[in-house]
Amino acid sequence: MAVRTPHFPDLFFSAAARLRRWEGILMEHFAAHGYREMHPSLVLREAVPEGALRFFDGEDLVALRWDFTMALAGLLARTFPAPPDRVAYAGAVFRRPVQPWEAVERFEVGCERIQPEGEPAPEADVELARMLMAVPGLLGLKSAILHLGNAALVRRPLEAEGLFGELADSVVAALSRRAPHRVREALDGHPAATRLSAHAEALLSVMDGPGTLDALATSPYATLLEEERAHMDRALRSLLPILPPNLELRVDLADVAGLGFYTGPTLRLWAPGAQQELAAGGRYDRLFPGLGRPWQAAGFCVRLSRLLDLAGTRPDLFEEPR
Repeated sequence: MAVRTPHFPDLFFSAAARLRRWEGILMEHFAAHGYREMHPSLVLREAVPEGALRFFDGEDLVALRWDFTMALAGLLARTFPAPPDRVAYAGAVFRRPVQPWEAVERFEVGCERIQPEGEPAPEADVELARMLMAVPGLLGLKSAILHLGNAALVRRPLEAEGLFGELADSVVAALSRRAPHRVREALDGHPAATRLSAHAEALLSVMDGPGTLDALATSPYATLLEEERAHMDRALRSLLPILPPNLELRVDLADVAGLGFYTGPTLRLWAPGAQQELAAGGRYDRLFPGLGRPWQAAGFCVRLSRLLDLAGTRPDLFEEPR
């Protein structure tokens, strides 16, 4: 049987130095806001998820850490009767690649904000957005775009209409392709087709600043989503006055990436020339209850491997390090 070794990245000299510098800068940034570092084991203790890197060591099946959020959640749920409110992490995760040229080992830095059940979340969500807004400047990225979304804008109408399973997946796939006509096709014959199609049209308005939220007023679910709209409006009013000059803020009402995981506000950082998001996160209040802990949580992850690739191919996008 042929044996193939997946691609693990090797970093030389300037790239290795940049990784260590960026890790240090971001961890100092998190520490300054009260986030304490945790470092979960590379070896998974929980059930092995789809996509994790697995191998045999003699008779033992071993899986490596494939995601910091899940690894930290399991560790915190096992260890603490009450959650530490702010944690941070830095290191590598290991995932089976979709394409042969994709690296298995990926470097990440991030933070998690954890709260007892029922504690108001808006202030914590804004805190995380402010912290992510500072990341491009800290890493020397000349310009970037921060997309603010909210998974509940899609999740709540689907749940209200009793859409689950394959039909809901079809609607989400159409929204991810920014294709409202595909939403209508997927819902053809469904009693809620007209309402959900009109909602899709509202969500897919041009991404912009605070004015984008006005599109929600035209949705059949405007009343259902009043709380989410108010939350996003307050967040924008808080963030826009402190927006760095190198950062553009956009509202993405139709952000459905990770809809099975995120439950509320979402954050995604992009840059000119980047083919993938450079940082992502949001609120995921269903994670800890699934582990037996009545806690709420939100956080974001900076994907340093993607930033390293971008710095290597487009150094003009970055300021020279001081």
